Amino acid sequence: MRSETNLIQFIFLVNVAKSRLMPQGRVTIVVPTHNRSTQVSALLESIKRNFTPEIDSIIVVDDSETPVDLVSKFPELNLRHLLLHKRIFISKAKNIGWREAKTPYVFFIDDDNIVEEATITGTLDAIAHKPGAAAIMPAVLYKSQPDLVWVYAAPFTSPPDFELLGRNLPRNPSLEQRYYNTDALPNASIIRREALEQVGGFNERLVVNSSMNIAVKLKSLGWKVFAYTGSFIYHDVEPPGKLGWWAAHGWADPKRVRYEMSDWFIIMRTVREKQKFLMLRSILDSARFVLPNSLAYLVRGRARRKVIVELCRGYIDGIVESWSG
Repeated sequence: MRSETNLIQFIFLVNVAKSRLMPQGRVTIVVPTHNRSTQVSALLESIKRNFTPEIDSIIVVDDSETPVDLVSKFPELNLRHLLLHKRIFISKAKNIGWREAKTPYVFFIDDDNIVEEATITGTLDAIAHKPGAAAIMPAVLYKSQPDLVWVYAAPFTSPPDFELLGRNLPRNPSLEQRYYNTDALPNASIIRREALEQVGGFNERLVVNSSMNIAVKLKSLGWKVFAYTGSFIYHDVEPPGKLGWWAAHGWADPKRVRYEMSDWFIIMRTVREKQKFLMLRSILDSARFVLPNSLAYLVRGRARRKVIVELCRGYIDGIVESWSG
């Protein structure tokens, strides 16, 4: 009898241990990455350091040329490392990731960010307490200067122009612990799986910059999209100061520059399709992007010619795409 009791206790303890090991969280983290092994490792390290049982799993969608084995590097995390054999860029990578997720919430995090203890739980609680919200982004601070705001929220002023709330200003306590309407979801956002299914995920025609488009689509179906300034994520990019700080990613990844440019033209057509002289206005308005970025690439770029070539290719692609679209 005693041996039978001991066996029952043993089975009970084994089942308890299994239940603790088995992921049961409400959220899956999806991380698209390309040739940023140092940054994505720093992000995963920050998740490991601030792990919460709310996390069911982490899916890294990786189209790097020489990827690092992240599963072996982070055995403590329930990590799936999806290795792709060709470059697919950000929007498609996000779609691959969330379609592999099984949880009611998906947290998309760009690979050049790190989280703190409240990043996951704070943003998850924020959306859970807003039944009508499809998506919520945390406030974004600079990793190297955490008292400096990368952005609190990005609501439209006159589409596609945004008010970048708090951009490059010191943190303002009066703007924190609040919900703000936002029309873009840069860097990181938690989205209900139900809402993702309704809109079909991210628009892959916008190869890189689909965060505004998905916010607009969600709102068109009656959902709300917020920034929540009670949780924070830290963007590992160069802070303002040096000439060209705003375009550092360009010379690091020239091919991305091409699609940022072409995406811009597609977005213009989407939000201004009823305006007269649309193409002419788009070409003229693009100077706000082309001129300062070209200056930055020329002054600081390590692959000046390649970046400028890709910028021009994107400019031509964008004109053709928006004209035919």
